[in-house]
Amino acid sequence: MKKTIIIFAVALLMSAASCSDPNMHRNSDGSYTIVTTELCNDIRGYNGRVPAEVTIKDGVIQDVKILENKETPSYLERVEREMLPKFRGINLSEISSVDAVSGATFTSRALRKNLEAAAEYYEERK
Repeated sequence: MKKTIIIFAVALLMSAASCSDPNMHRNSDGSYTIVTTELCNDIRGYNGRVPAEVTIKDGVIQDVKILENKETPSYLERVEREMLPKFRGINLSEISSVDAVSGATFTSRALRKNLEAAAEYYEERK
């Protein structure tokens, strides 16, 4: 009997682990965090991918973090300083209205496309 219970418990845990989504998880406050690293393999900035971690709640962006990338640090800092604050608090339908940072256009566009992909992923799976 104990062996059967242990086998069932292990099978249940393995099933739950295999159903988890590596690109999105639900937070305790009801928001969702989407990581675009695997979702946006084909989106490139100037020196490569610009993956992001996007937190969304009720269709509104709560936070955006740029993840590890190979963009030029000075350009990336400008994008973080000038562009990221514009995304916080906007509806998902407004992502495309955020302007790119002049002089860091490739990085800005790649980030915006990552956020658009995150929004689409969220809408399909929430």
